[in-house]
Parts: sequence; structure tokens; C-alpha cells
Amino acid sequence: MNYDANIKRIREIMVRLRMLETANNIMFCDQWHAGPEAGFDQTTNVEMYLSELSQQLVENNEVKQLVADFADFDKSQYKSDIDRGMVRFLSDRYKNATLIPLELGEELGRINNDGRKAWHECKKNNDFQSFKPYLQKQLEVQKRVAEAINPNESVFQVLVNCWDPDWRLDEIDKIFGEVKPEIVELLKKTESYRDSIDTSVIDCDVDRATKEKIVRKLMDYYGFNWNQGILYEEEHPSCVCAGPRDSRPSTNYSRNLFYTLLGAAHETGHGMYNYGSSQEVVDAGLWGGIDGSMHESQSKFYEDQVGRSLEFWTAFYPEIQKEVPKFREIPVETVVRALNKPNPGWSRMQADELTVPLHLILRYEMERDYFTGKLTIDDMEEAWNTRYKEYLGVTPKNASEGILQDVHWSTGFIGYFQGYALGLVYSCQYRNSILKAHPDAWKKLAKGDISDINSWLAEHIHSYGQTYTTRETIIKATGEDVNTKYYLEYLRGKFTKM
Repeated sequence: MNYDANIKRIREIMVRLRMLETANNIMFCDQWHAGPEAGFDQTTNVEMYLSELSQQLVENNEVKQLVADFADFDKSQYKSDIDRGMVRFLSDRYKNATLIPLELGEELGRINNDGRKAWHECKKNNDFQSFKPYLQKQLEVQKRVAEAINPNESVFQVLVNCWDPDWRLDEIDKIFGEVKPEIVELLKKTESYRDSIDTSVIDCDVDRATKEKIVRKLMDYYGFNWNQGILYEEEHPSCVCAGPRDSRPSTNYSRNLFYTLLGAAHETGHGMYNYGSSQEVVDAGLWGGIDGSMHESQSKFYEDQVGRSLEFWTAFYPEIQKEVPKFREIPVETVVRALNKPNPGWSRMQADELTVPLHLILRYEMERDYFTGKLTIDDMEEAWNTRYKEYLGVTPKNASEGILQDVHWSTGFIGYFQGYALGLVYSCQYRNSILKAHPDAWKKLAKGDISDINSWLAEHIHSYGQTYTTRETIIKATGEDVNTKYYLEYLRGKFTKM
């Protein structure tokens, strides 16, 4: 084998593969944010064709041989970590292309598009019954995909590994087993002070133009690069990585001001990770960040570790006071207490830091129970409502507040929710490492300087893109594997007494 020639060829294929992905993602953005409804079907057809081209690019004898040549390589035999990352990336794409029939992949793509369209309509009409056939198709196709990838593994394990390949279900269950009881106990302790925190100060709203202006100012404070990003509006906010220097977060302005800001903070975290790869990583086609829990760790870091901190609001609150006069009479501490109040409710997206893991673990458990035969499609809404009552003490009033609140299941994000919860754990581990390197990082944040935080994440996480796996990246960045200690210490310190 000619190592250098093979790596050169893999790099060429990677670049072309990611170009097709860019085209597909740009069309996706146009379809959901700008294109006319009458053009929906044609756009879907083009997306399917681009996916077919991607499959042809990797499902051939040349790629088969390239993958085989490196199959027995260990880490020490690669000339660089970039080389190893490219081989791993292409090997994964080759495996999926050869195991998942083209027709099945196209069927999944159509179901994702049709499901998202149906979800918008059914959520608006509070109609889970009409959405059930789309969800049933989605779950059935996901099962077929999982069985094609690995018929010897449990369906749910395969689906989780599509997003978080580093994790076995028993490892995830162990982490949730450590986290969940502590959160439940902490939540009980907060009953002694919850009622003393007034959240009416953040329940207000402002006109659309003012809200847009404040959202953009928040993203400016975070250091979002508008030359490499654009902000969309979406019912369920998300962030699309359209290219190595083209990141497209979205937000929902229909929520009140403060929840809109936290949502924007979350998607800004995704956005900055998307375009933060080094040029060397971009040239190798490894840009965009690692899917699943690693990406969610970036969004949750900027939403919670920054966006809910007193230090950030000390710096940013004058911007709100400037635009909304009523806040000139309200101390920043009052607003921050309201933003952080433990408040068990039905909404995942408006959940506080202490209760949000319960929302996420609940969804993970429902997916697991469906694929192990403990739940059927007809059981799901009742099971959802029952578990909300059990875990959070609330029952959603209707399907739109309940089982239809998330877009994920309509678009193929099955086996994804554990990633948010794992991301919460990672984010506190980053915080610990940032404070070791920059003890004054949050003190500087209180003065409007986020540079220490951003530079650490850029150097230790963002710059590597998809060069390493999730857990390799965490070990490289923090010096140890994933450890719930930092997350639990953070929650105890914040919520034992507020």
C-alpha cells in the first residue's frame, strides 16, 4: 500500500463528499425557511438525488479497497491524527452506504421531509392522532435501518450509535442512574425556596423588532461571527451546518423575550462549533463538529454555563434596560434568580437547568421502551403524560404541549435525546477545565469579556471538528474521560440554596 497516495485520494473523496452535503444542507434551509410550498416536492427530489450521488461516491470498489487498506491500522501507524480522522470518517460512510440499501435511504429521506411537514400542521392543530401514521412509518423505517446496519445488535443500541457511536446503552444507563436520583432529591430540596422566587419579571414580552435587536446583541456578546453565519426563524429552533464557514442557527420569536434569548444562546453554541474548525481540518473535510452529545454540549454550555450565569447578565443586562424601560427598575439579580428558578413544567425547551435532564431522560426511556416492545404507538401519548406526572408532577394540557412539542421524531432524530443530557455532563467538565486554565474567566465575563471562555473552547473543542471521536475529544480537552462529578457538584452548588 502507498500510504501517502491513499491518504491523498481519501482527502479528495472527503472534500467532494462534503460538497454534496453542503448542497443538500443549503437546499434543506431553503426548503424550510425561504422556498414556496409548491416547490417542496421538487426540492425533496433533488435532495434525494444528491444523497444518491453521495452514496455512489463512497459505495464503490475504490473506496472499498481504501477502507480495507487501513482496516488493521492502529493509532501509532498513522502519520497524523487528521489522517486517522479521515479514514475513520470515510470508513463509517462506506459502511452505512453498503449496509443501508439506496432505496431504504431514499425512503427515510422522504419520510423525514413528509414527517416534518405533517408535524408543523399537527402541532398547530393539536392533533396527535393525525400525526401517528407519520410517526409509525418513521419508527418502522428506523428499525429497518438499524437491522440493516447491524442485525446482531439491539435496534435501539444501533440508533443511539448513529448519533453517539462512543456509547453503549449500559454506560448511558449508568450515567443516568447516577444523575437522576440526585436531581430528584435536589428538586425536593428546592421546595423550601421555590415559591419565594418571582418569575413574573421574565414572563413579559416585547415587540418583534425589539426582540430581534436584543437577540442579535446577545449573539454579538457571544462572539458569533456574522460573516460565517445567518439567523433564521423556525417553529422549533435548530442549527444547520451548511458548510465549513456557513452556519445557520434559527430561533423562535413567538416565545417571550427571555426564553427567546436562551434559545438563541443554545443555537449560537451550535453555530460557533459548526464554523470553528481549523483550516487544516476544513481542508481534510472534517469540519462541522461531532454530531450528537458533543454538539449538544456546545449548545448547552452557551445556554447554561454562560447564558444563565449572573456574570453574563451583569454585563448584558444594560442592553435590555436600554431597550425595555421597565427593567431599569429591576435589579439584575432578580432577573437571574427568575431565569434559574427550578420550575417543573411540561416544556423541555423552557425547562430550567435542574429539571431539563428529567425531560431528556424521559424521552430516552420512551424510545428505549418502544424498541424493546414495552410501548406501542397507541400507548405513547398516555405514557408521555403519565411519565410527566411521575417525573415532574405535571400533565400536559394537550398534544401540542405534550408529545408533539419536539420536532425530532418527525425528522428521524430517533435515539438522539440522550445526547442533550450527556452534553449537560460534558459542559460542566469543560467549565472545570476552563477555570483551571483561566481562573478569572467568569469574572471577565461579568465585564463583557468572553474571550477566555471562547478561546479555550475554540482551541480544545471547535478547532478539531470531527478529527477525533467524542470521548477522545473530551479526554484530550479535559485530561479525563466523561465524569459526572463536575455536573453533580455544579447542580448541588447552584440549587441546594439559591
